[in-house]
Amino acid sequence: SGIIGWIDARLPLPRLIDRDYLKFRVPKNLNYFWSFGGILIFCLTILIISGVVLAMHYKPSEAEAFASVERIMRDVNYGWLMRYIHMNAASFFFIAVYIHIFRGLYFGSYKRPRELLWILGVLMFFMMIATAFLGYTLPWGQMSFWGATVITNLFSAIPWVGDSIVTWLWGGYSVGDQTLNRFFVMHWVIAFGIVAIVLLHVAALHITGSNNPAGIEPTKDNETLTFNPFMTSKDLLGATVFSRCLPLCSFSHRTTWGTRTTTSRRIPWSPPPTSYRNGTSCRSTPYCALYLTSSWACWPWWHQSACWQPCLGWIVRPCAVASSVPFGSG
Repeated sequence: SGIIGWIDARLPLPRLIDRDYLKFRVPKNLNYFWSFGGILIFCLTILIISGVVLAMHYKPSEAEAFASVERIMRDVNYGWLMRYIHMNAASFFFIAVYIHIFRGLYFGSYKRPRELLWILGVLMFFMMIATAFLGYTLPWGQMSFWGATVITNLFSAIPWVGDSIVTWLWGGYSVGDQTLNRFFVMHWVIAFGIVAIVLLHVAALHITGSNNPAGIEPTKDNETLTFNPFMTSKDLLGATVFSRCLPLCSFSHRTTWGTRTTTSRRIPWSPPPTSYRNGTSCRSTPYCALYLTSSWACWPWWHQSACWQPCLGWIVRPCAVASSVPFGSG
């Protein structure tokens, strides 16, 4: 009756919501491990909204990408907040999905008749990894550039087609402006692809029903509850507790998840010095490599020992300087 009845007669969305949400039956013994599916949807919504806002100000250009990120942080109204929310929500997204996967493995949610449900979930997980890697490269700092170079080169290990895949990913024969453009487009295309797979995942869940801690399928109505209001209130409580950590990290501990990494990403990418780039023969090539790989940009922070790091620099730096002189000169 009324406006809802008029819409329902022409587009049965009210009936769909009533059947698949308000009156959907779930086992009554579900615990808070089953709330992480709703938490993941909450995190994904935050990522989509904050990502759209950031994309309005980001420039996917090798010359302007780093400066546009700095502009978001310094000049755009609440741009710093949007970026930190996006960054920390991605970390929380992975924390929640790991718990969600652990619950599925522990309670056997991959077993018949939920095999397709599990396959869709695994597909989403790999898409999340790809999206996170592509987003990691977008600031185009030192860690972004070399991370893109190293990870994409892994595909060259695939027999016969590996080099062609790497060339396609790069958009040429080296990582550059065209690579950044492709990564930016792929970042949001795969993100919206995750949204589509989420809809299929939820649809498959509503066909087979939820698993439960006992592992016994309910056969009677008194063994189940309607999703609303019972599971809705439980999911909202879990999402509220989980989401309280997001403002804490976004305001007070903005770079808690990978402080050293984000520090290296604040350094804009620049090409290597000419002596290492022009292929000139060096007297001390192994020592050059040892010096370069001991730099802050190449080693994780836990390898930076205050005892041996200065000593290595004193030993290798003269060799690296001497090696810039080619053979036969002087």
